[in-house]
Amino acid sequence: DSTCGIFFFNLDCVWTEVIVIKHNIQISVRSIQNFGSEPEMILTKTTGSYCLKNGFHTISYYELDEYGNTTDNFISLSEKEMQIRKSGSFSGQFVFALDNRTETIYLTPFGKIIFEVETEFYNLNVQKECLNVQLRYRLYTSNQLFSENFITIEISENN
Repeated sequence: DSTCGIFFFNLDCVWTEVIVIKHNIQISVRSIQNFGSEPEMILTKTTGSYCLKNGFHTISYYELDEYGNTTDNFISLSEKEMQIRKSGSFSGQFVFALDNRTETIYLTPFGKIIFEVETEFYNLNVQKECLNVQLRYRLYTSNQLFSENFITIEISENN
């Protein structure tokens, strides 16, 4: 069984902790990036892990670049915001929150980039057997538009 759960309840309703962990889930990440000319689409399909704890959904998986270098990805989702943390050949933490411009330092094999993140749209749709995220945002460097981006993430149990 790929699922385990830990449940804590207080009868006085002072605190509640519910943990659900699933391994070997299907993850599909479709990203469309527009740097000013032709939009570029990147599709990543892989397996990973899922955890639900106190209303926060966390997905973790790794991906390989064209040189065989690994980047670990951790995505944290709530009703109000999404965070992506990458570590490895590419690293940084992006926070996507409506009505809030955030800043991140993104480390790449080619150098460091400081981004401002402006979230235009964020939607988290949670169902019993799957989870779907839609995110539209802009990246800025030195107050200049760097790219416009759209990400769709679909998470489902591995059959």
